[in-house]
Amino acid sequence: MANLLSPSYTPGHNSPLPHTVKNTSGYIENAFPGKEDQMLQVTEYLSEKAFIPAALAQNEVSWFYGNLGIDDMYFASESVESIANHIMALYGAKIFAYTKNDNGLDINLERETEEGAVYIHTSHPGISQLYGPQHEKRIDAKYLDVSSTERAYRLESYRSKGTVSSSSSTQLRTYFVRECSFVNPAPTKEQENDIRETADKSFLEKATENTLEIYSEIMRTALSRTGPVIEMFEVEGTRERRLVIAYKQQTTQSFFSAISDLYHYYDLYSTRKYVEQFSNGITIVSLYLNQIPKSTAPPIEHSIHQIIKEASLIYCLPTTPLQSFFQTNKLSVQESIYGYIGWIFAQHFLNRLGNEYTSLVNILDTNNSTHQDVLTKMKKRLRTDTFTRDYILEIIKTYPELIKLLYINFAMIHYVNPAVNSLKPTLSYQRLRTDSILTEEELHEKIKRTTSNSHELMVF
Repeated sequence: MANLLSPSYTPGHNSPLPHTVKNTSGYIENAFPGKEDQMLQVTEYLSEKAFIPAALAQNEVSWFYGNLGIDDMYFASESVESIANHIMALYGAKIFAYTKNDNGLDINLERETEEGAVYIHTSHPGISQLYGPQHEKRIDAKYLDVSSTERAYRLESYRSKGTVSSSSSTQLRTYFVRECSFVNPAPTKEQENDIRETADKSFLEKATENTLEIYSEIMRTALSRTGPVIEMFEVEGTRERRLVIAYKQQTTQSFFSAISDLYHYYDLYSTRKYVEQFSNGITIVSLYLNQIPKSTAPPIEHSIHQIIKEASLIYCLPTTPLQSFFQTNKLSVQESIYGYIGWIFAQHFLNRLGNEYTSLVNILDTNNSTHQDVLTKMKKRLRTDTFTRDYILEIIKTYPELIKLLYINFAMIHYVNPAVNSLKPTLSYQRLRTDSILTEEELHEKIKRTTSNSHELMVF
């Protein structure tokens, strides 16, 4: 468990890459030359359907195309009918919000095919989706987790630069998932280090030379490692930080959605996200991160280093039954994983039979087959009915504050002294020093006062 607190791999260590990049996207900007003509066709389509009043249709289309700030990839990949339907859905959401006297909008649009998918939803910067479609989890399960050298999917995701209307601050996030078409689907051992041989064709068309250089170096490192390779880049003239994470395909699950929960915990949000696949079995995730305005969290210049450390932990264990506590900032990633491990531990080692069963064993004749059969059935019944997995989990989830205190107690014993490797303590270490630290006796008394019955006390 101590190893979970301090990743064995230091991101950027001995990396030949420069860790400051120019303030460009790293990809050739998507530009759709037929946008103006398409806009006229969409307006005409809406006029024919007449769901939006004719006097308002032009304004709705103009706002959607000009003010909302959706990336041109959307307009290039969607049909006139699909775009018109999305505009009608957005208009309908505005009407519905108005009838509820609510300035917020809830928009969830999607289109899935065999070749990929498009998702559009309202997005609040720095906040994870706990309910609703949870598009990133769906993208993980349906496309990214199953990607392999035989069939893989790349992803581009953008936050809209504008808002859905002049009276609302709501932004949209779009996801574009496309099946990969590799330059060389079956590279040889000599070719697998060549990014131009192993990459998706559309990626090569869009990526700048600097991006190819960065990805190529990280890809080669990932091929020689078991775990993830993580690099961070500062952007000239801004506070933006970019994380590039490479790992072997199908060595983790739900990583894309879990990493979003991680940077949200530190009040960061992404403007762009890319997931690129390669025919040599490597996945590369690229995140463009900024801090939420007026955030009270540690500045991005500090928190980004903690995110890098914890990304390794997320890679090993992306999700747990305590994920919701992490998503709502009630527990840190270390605390939630500690609670998960405690749950597993309790299942294996909790004494679920009790002293009464032991007394009964001593009374009965173990050589009597009837007695033995009764004991076996009773033992099975006690083990399954008294403390089931779900029951233990329910108890643990009832007291997140106890998980936090227990983790602090554990970490203060096992935490690696940050002064050994750094002049500044990590954010996780600083959190430990500011939280309440109880002695063993105080902690035991706290648990006794907090829990409401003997079963809960036994679990903790």
